[in-house]
Amino acid sequence: MSEPARAMSKDHAFAELERLANDDLIRFDGPASPTLVGFAGFDPHSGRPLPGSLAGVVIRHGNTPRAPQHLDSRNALALVRFCRFLSANFGVTELHTLGVDGRGSHSDDCHGQGRAVDFAGVTMPVGDVSRRITVAAHWGTVETALTPGGTWPRGTGSRVRYRLDEPDASPLGDPDGDLFVADFFRSVYDFAAGEWQDCSDSPDPATAISGIGDPSFILHPDHPDDHPLPATSGRAAHIDHVHFQIGKSGTE
Repeated sequence: MSEPARAMSKDHAFAELERLANDDLIRFDGPASPTLVGFAGFDPHSGRPLPGSLAGVVIRHGNTPRAPQHLDSRNALALVRFCRFLSANFGVTELHTLGVDGRGSHSDDCHGQGRAVDFAGVTMPVGDVSRRITVAAHWGTVETALTPGGTWPRGTGSRVRYRLDEPDASPLGDPDGDLFVADFFRSVYDFAAGEWQDCSDSPDPATAISGIGDPSFILHPDHPDDHPLPATSGRAAHIDHVHFQIGKSGTE
């Protein structure tokens, strides 16, 4: 098993990115360094530029294809690995985000420092059709006996579990009750727990420790942190995305 990105030094992560660039899997957008990585949209299958494409998966912010910029090299490497995992295991063609770009060296949080990803969903083949699977529609607003109206009731506190494991879970737009998405999001979570921060903000062991519903630095619709809006750390702020990060939540 490869060393998780969170446990690598910035120099080590950047050296691996350079190897991937030399193998024509990725391309940098101009000069890159261990502290600042930007990707050029590049399709490794055709060898040609393709807006937003990273390791064969087009990354979209909203409807706009945009290759990530201003990333910490560890987060950049984790993201490349994630794209390869999604493509190889699920045939994912697009990765949708609510935020991945950094904002430069003067930022004081993990997003601004290019160390975080807000994963919103994917486009991938399901049977003979291409479908867009989103955290909002297929997880974060799903109604069950535990989540009437699609939300955890007031007073639930940290007594949560993965709602898509419930027998009455039925994601929006999925009238046939096809819960392949439950396994898909669990696979996404397990991958994130292996590369980004999981149970602490230090370099954890390589194996994924937490599960959906356990305390973790991976934030999602069934997270045990029940801080209500406008707090940004709790599950209420993550009904439409899953947050991954490298390192600490504030300035590193």
